Amino acid sequence: MRIYRGKIEPACQEILDRLLAEGLVEISGEMNEEARKDLESVLSEYSRMEREISEAAKDQAQKKGLDYGSVGRLRRSLAKERAFGIDDEAIDYPVQQMIEIMMSTPHVDEVFAQDHELNRAIVPILRKHMAAEEELDKEVRKKLKHLEDAEGTVSWEIEYQRKKEELERLKRLT
Repeated sequence: MRIYRGKIEPACQEILDRLLAEGLVEISGEMNEEARKDLESVLSEYSRMEREISEAAKDQAQKKGLDYGSVGRLRRSLAKERAFGIDDEAIDYPVQQMIEIMMSTPHVDEVFAQDHELNRAIVPILRKHMAAEEELDKEVRKKLKHLEDAEGTVSWEIEYQRKKEELERLKRLT
């Protein structure tokens, strides 16, 4: 799962709104924006690291002469080496980072909830905003239906990436 740059700010604002509404945290009014930026920094860094790991996996596969199917395995291996959560842990990792930053930032006055309560409040919001990638993938694949026999080939990957970038621009996700 991935979170698009265009989804980071709204996701973080929604998270803060929910945490405040449920009384899980206390933030002085003037610190609300700074607290949101703290959360945004977590998701931005997560997104950057995810891209870095994906690119490194593609580079390794290319250097070793491996097929495109090996990229996922290499990606998981690189993420494990860096103690970075991807795939099944794609939500857990940034949520834990968000909880840690809320505990340590001067922009959050008080955290009243335990980690599992914060997790329960944050996860559904992140899932909703991260689902944009899955929806985009389905839409791209639908548009490439005529090329489905070529899936996994370099030409299919190029066309997939081109169509995906086009839809990301149209939907203002980047």
